[in-house]
Amino acid sequence: MSAADIRNVTFLGSSDSGKTSLVEALAHHFGVTNRLGQVADGTTVCDFTPEEKDKKHSLSAAVVHLKTKAGHANLIDTPGYPDYLADAVTSMQASGVAVFTLAANNDGVPFHTRRLWKMAGQQKMARAVVVTKADGDNLELDRILETVRSLLGNGVVPVVLPDQLGAGFQEVQPVLGGDSEWRSALVDAVVEADDDLMEKYLEGEELSDDEIRSNMHLAMSKGTFQPLFFIQPMKGVGIERFASYIGEYFPSASEMATAMEPDGVEDGAADSKLHAMVWKILTDKHLGQINYVRVLQGTLKADQALVNPRGGKTLKASGLSTIFGKDLKAVESAGPGEVVAITRVEEFAVGDLVLGDGEAGKFPFPLPEPFTGLAVRPSSRADEQKISGELNKVVKEDPTLRIHRSDETHEMVIYGLSELHLDTALNKVRGRGVGLETSIPRIAYQETITAAAEGHHRHKKQTGGAGQFGECYLRIKPLDRGSGFDFVNAVVGGAIPRNFIPAIEKGINEQMSKGILARSRVVDLQVEVYDGKHHDVDSDEVSFKIAGSQALVDAFNKARPILLEPIMEVEITVPNRYFGDVSGDLNTRRGRILGMDAEDDMQTIKANVPLAEMQEYSTPLRSMTHGEGNFIMKFDHYDQVPNHLQDKVIQVMAAAE
Repeated sequence: MSAADIRNVTFLGSSDSGKTSLVEALAHHFGVTNRLGQVADGTTVCDFTPEEKDKKHSLSAAVVHLKTKAGHANLIDTPGYPDYLADAVTSMQASGVAVFTLAANNDGVPFHTRRLWKMAGQQKMARAVVVTKADGDNLELDRILETVRSLLGNGVVPVVLPDQLGAGFQEVQPVLGGDSEWRSALVDAVVEADDDLMEKYLEGEELSDDEIRSNMHLAMSKGTFQPLFFIQPMKGVGIERFASYIGEYFPSASEMATAMEPDGVEDGAADSKLHAMVWKILTDKHLGQINYVRVLQGTLKADQALVNPRGGKTLKASGLSTIFGKDLKAVESAGPGEVVAITRVEEFAVGDLVLGDGEAGKFPFPLPEPFTGLAVRPSSRADEQKISGELNKVVKEDPTLRIHRSDETHEMVIYGLSELHLDTALNKVRGRGVGLETSIPRIAYQETITAAAEGHHRHKKQTGGAGQFGECYLRIKPLDRGSGFDFVNAVVGGAIPRNFIPAIEKGINEQMSKGILARSRVVDLQVEVYDGKHHDVDSDEVSFKIAGSQALVDAFNKARPILLEPIMEVEITVPNRYFGDVSGDLNTRRGRILGMDAEDDMQTIKANVPLAEMQEYSTPLRSMTHGEGNFIMKFDHYDQVPNHLQDKVIQVMAAAE
């Protein structure tokens, strides 16, 4: 099968916009399903996991492999919630065409959809828009189209129009064949892709419908034209025209190479060296790790030897299949442009460039960094043996999840894009028989001082034989923020023998790691050891280690100690109508607004906010903005905990011990 005969199409958009229903309707139209599945009753091809059936929405990308009159098509249904962004982003790399579904309304395009639209444009994907739910009440066609085009661009032009909006919506009519204003807009978008056609148009010649149709394909490929359709999937309205459009006008896999191919990869060359990209991973209790790949060039064969990107060792692809929802059908080979699954290979990860030989690599998917965390611990000793392995599996399946073991708090923390995202991932682990408990991660506070002070400690212990003795005097003073720790040995005259100085420093370092005020790391101070006493028989390293650590405690408590907390750099994007609520809420969270940027009807607020105020922010933001708000954050700096909060934090930290 040639790449010119393959259409790979990713369906994107917000939750409840009709992506899964549209893919289901297309599968039924092409005769690969006997009945039309329903999202509400969990019978669709794409929502096949127990979690998806329970929640009534997609949590993971699913592939539907079809045979059409125009060739083969792989339709990729992606999750609509921004919490599950990874599959939407990686799925784009498996296809060349992105179809964006929008639920018909008069108010606009959801932020998540706009973000994906922009991303697809940056990756030079061909794009199309499908408007669903046009049978709703109080809809205005002109206002819907005007709003969509103002936000997504004037290249978006309807190719079909509904006979009417509302409950009476029963069919669509093609724009070509008439002389409406939308035919003129369609001509403007299409001729921009072809210089000869543009010249003819500018010279005033009338362009025929056939001339426009013959150039739609090129205009989609070049990005000057994004066709818009009205479809009611579950009633079949508009499905036939859309299905034929996929075969006639959507660019093929040979034309729309993935935007991030490395140098030397020429999509479409079946006889070239094998390059394939892993864009998704699933774990199955029977098949093990299922690796979804797109073949970029060359031919991938069943049981072929492949290069492991981690270590370069050769491994065998023990199973090769086409994908239809949860079902896999074995095939002998796959050529350029095909989307297939490799089973029983555990070594691959999302983003791997798979080769038949040579040096493998990775694709730099433009994924956001996770910032919402939960501390995770096993429920029992038996779970302790399994928890790491199962957590690593869900992290492999979703590259926007991270696992981190904190040196400061000694917790195992899993990070994701929101509380909902983490809840879904951890429920998957629980579903695999692992008991676990979660809590909000402890904040990695730091301790420092604001004044100079002196400290002293004599360690003396007498046992039956040799005793312990060590005495230490030291001075401490604050250093600039971020300077770390400076140890100075100012002992003269042999008051403390030189061989015991390293023990004092070690004791001080260990005490700084454990903390003094709130069991948090001590930072940014100088410690000068200047005097002490020793005993010829009883002094040893242990004695001076204890003397040094306790002398530090003595001095630290006299030096006006303070707590430092991590401050995050936060960007929050919300519709204008929610700006007041969100900015007011930031003030209650001790946020400091640094600036604002406006784009269309959206506002992006830039602020510094303490991490302690942002650990569970995604839920209240979703509530304040009715699901339309989005935020990202990263660590910026440490700053002093306000005096009126410091004692409370110390109490909380002590209780957590």
